[in-house]
Amino acid sequence: MFILLWLNISCKKDDRQDVYIQPTFTTGLESNSLEPGSNAKQQNSDMNYEIDLAPVEPFVESSSEILSEGNENWNDRPGVAVFDFDQDGDLDLYITQKANHSNRLYMNDGEGIFTDVAKLAGVELISSHSTGVITCDLNNDGMQELYVGAWGDPEDQLDFRSPSDIQGNTDTLFLNKGEGKFVDISDQAFGGSRNVRSATSISCADINNDGWLDLYVANVGAHDFRTFNSPSHPGHANLLYLNNQNLTFTEIASEIGLAGSQIRMRSTSGEPILFKDTKTGKTYEGWDPLRVDRLGNQVGEPVQQTHATLFFDFDDDLDVDLFIADDGDTLKIFKNDSSKDSLKFTEVGEALGIDYSGAWMGFALGDYDGDVDLDVFVTNIGSHAMLRKPQDNPTGSCEYHQRFRWGTCANFMLRNDGIGEIDGIGRSGIFVEVGSSIQIIPNRILPPEALISEKIYPSLPVPSGIAAYEFGFGTTFFDLENDGDADLYWLGSNKNMGAGPGGDVYPGVGRLLRNTGLGDFEDITVEAHILDIADVDYTVLDISNKEFNPQLQRISPRFHENGKGVAHGDLNGDGYTDIIGTNSSGNIWSGNSENLIAAQGPVFIWLNGGGESHWITLKLKGRMAIDGTGSNADGIGARVYVTFKDANDSETHTQVQEVYAGGSYLSQSSVWLEFGLGTASVVNEISVRWPSGREQIIKDVVSDQIMEIIEPASN
Repeated sequence: MFILLWLNISCKKDDRQDVYIQPTFTTGLESNSLEPGSNAKQQNSDMNYEIDLAPVEPFVESSSEILSEGNENWNDRPGVAVFDFDQDGDLDLYITQKANHSNRLYMNDGEGIFTDVAKLAGVELISSHSTGVITCDLNNDGMQELYVGAWGDPEDQLDFRSPSDIQGNTDTLFLNKGEGKFVDISDQAFGGSRNVRSATSISCADINNDGWLDLYVANVGAHDFRTFNSPSHPGHANLLYLNNQNLTFTEIASEIGLAGSQIRMRSTSGEPILFKDTKTGKTYEGWDPLRVDRLGNQVGEPVQQTHATLFFDFDDDLDVDLFIADDGDTLKIFKNDSSKDSLKFTEVGEALGIDYSGAWMGFALGDYDGDVDLDVFVTNIGSHAMLRKPQDNPTGSCEYHQRFRWGTCANFMLRNDGIGEIDGIGRSGIFVEVGSSIQIIPNRILPPEALISEKIYPSLPVPSGIAAYEFGFGTTFFDLENDGDADLYWLGSNKNMGAGPGGDVYPGVGRLLRNTGLGDFEDITVEAHILDIADVDYTVLDISNKEFNPQLQRISPRFHENGKGVAHGDLNGDGYTDIIGTNSSGNIWSGNSENLIAAQGPVFIWLNGGGESHWITLKLKGRMAIDGTGSNADGIGARVYVTFKDANDSETHTQVQEVYAGGSYLSQSSVWLEFGLGTASVVNEISVRWPSGREQIIKDVVSDQIMEIIEPASN
């Protein structure tokens, strides 16, 4: 069976055209397509089942009302983390900003109001150009630490080897001291290996199953030198900090092959494009070692630019494996074959046939097809590239790479097909890209432009499924209406917001895809009131109503924000999952003039409209927090199965989730696991597989509660 699967993967990749002729760029932003049209109808008619979807209970964007400092944010790379920093039983927020603007630590009062206590807590980082953020318990005391990434001054023309402001481009680790206080322990924790590169997303995982969480820091390149308009587009090496169990860490990424690898940069004939170091005689693919910053120091390193990383057990062998999303390079999977005494990771993405060059941005982990295993959604530039003239000359952009069989700009859905054997590698998880084959009912008001056939160059087919959808950065799976299946949200844009120069290049408004329960989706972004646009008027959404005016109501890509981070969590404790989105600040046109003014990038908090479905939220506590044995205190890496019977039928339903920290771009969702139960008022069984290997089964649990599960003692 595996051989047949392998042949399918190989044929899919190799049968692509060597070169695509792509369309002349057109945005279509002056008017919306208000009818789904023939493309939407055709896609609907291809479905082999009837869909009777419930009405949409919309979100309420509440940031201005519930955040003490409002939703204003000043940052090019704003991250958000959702966690309970003060251990009072509700979820708080940490949001990053650029230098001269305080990062925000919003304390949830349990009554729906979030007050910024960053200064009181000691986590402002005023001098830091902060980026990604992660929270995890690094000393197993039951409280989550705070790691904040940073990158250098985006306008100083200096790379990391010659920093002008060491505080501005250095990552920071805060120890949670309790009682609302943190202390900076970065120098003590990392010594000379403290990250001074250009951090994006950070992940926590116990890579060697010793019960202590380790840190993996993804780096891109200095803002001044990041470009994808050239064959040379290097990044900065990633860092892996192994926990020494005493709040100090040893950096080992290069030692075990996880710092990064040479970029795959090929000519139109498929040959490597090499740059020579005239001092050493060495050649490098995708990196020009002769490029220097204004102080004459070398720019970049011979590695890719990493936007996001995801740790989870993709091959069911009780250790966490690593997915890496690189911009201008290949999608990667590193299989973990480590032990407490020996660390080993093996790259298997190429063997699985998913090592496409793209602009990979973020990950979401969830069981989209309901077969009780975990699938992976990966964001990319999306279908915008189908609407513009292709790049003829070799560059790092996916718009060049997608002309060939080795590249793509499409968002990916990696379906988990279980466990198989790979020659030369052995046992492995088998993941297959199926995004184009997933049926999606387009939004009736704002369908993707790529579904409108006349906007696609005549020689190209109209893309289907997820491949027809737009730019993504941050993303997450969650259960929108607690009906027991995984819905999907992402947002993303680049260059600028719609009101500024470059805002028409990647006009992403965000997308919410509601699961039909059969592994297909309906795009309900507009009806759910979750467009990544400020001040939308959702009053009239009937396109046949003469009062409906998408331009006046701001229901158009021309008004998009510049989306970056996404995280989820139940912020108000009603059992329904809420979504937080961050946006970049930038310059916009001032009225009708050619003058530019600075504009903030709003933080949006979309509170779920709720409903009548049942739910259960699980907080896992590893034994290390109790007696120093078993799994890490946060339970990161634990896999949980929830089984219940819907009141409307006798069929048993099982859901699966895994506790993980990271994945989404720059951001972290709550590590509490939220399960929707539909009409079931009782959970028949909760099964937990802890990272320690211990198994735990809990039966007959009443729904509609937040439940703490403590890892059992060793038998």
